[in-house]
Amino acid sequence: MSAAARLSSAAVRRALQVAAVEYAVHGWPVVPVSFFDGRNYVCVQADCFEQTLHPVWRLWHDRASADPKVVAAWFRMLTVSVGIRTGVVFDVVSLPEVAATRVQGVLEERRTPTPVAVWRERGRRLFWVARDLPWRPALGRLDARVSSRDGWVPAPPTPTRHGPVQWAVEPAQTEWGIVQHADFLAAAASVQ
Repeated sequence: MSAAARLSSAAVRRALQVAAVEYAVHGWPVVPVSFFDGRNYVCVQADCFEQTLHPVWRLWHDRASADPKVVAAWFRMLTVSVGIRTGVVFDVVSLPEVAATRVQGVLEERRTPTPVAVWRERGRRLFWVARDLPWRPALGRLDARVSSRDGWVPAPPTPTRHGPVQWAVEPAQTEWGIVQHADFLAAAASVQ
């Protein structure tokens, strides 16, 4: 590996650590996930051969943490990306890109923003919503997937095969607030 590649890798690892600690500071439970090294998803488990993003520990649910010191230590010791456990503080709704940009526009028009991340590898956007989102037919029509209890999602700046997961609406833009069920469901219903 060239000196420039090592420097770039170190910068990516540092950015991941900074982001993970910031999420923890705001009470978001962090879970380390596999790291895309430019060719493969690398895991800390020697016998792991998964080729997608995944938590690095098999029994990760009870290890997810919002303690900034614990999270910082993980990212100092391990080469990992950032996952956020769902269903504890909030749920995350994944929508295909076309529908997602429309829902995001409606939320912004109605002044009910929420953090939104772009996951290019899956062609989807991730919307942070209040926990225990009730399922509605509008979500099914939009091909929504809800990550709730016992789930997780990747968080920026996690690297993937198609570029890093990125914020379309950063948490700071919403003052780390999360959209409520009624507002999200109304936005989803309005783009049918």
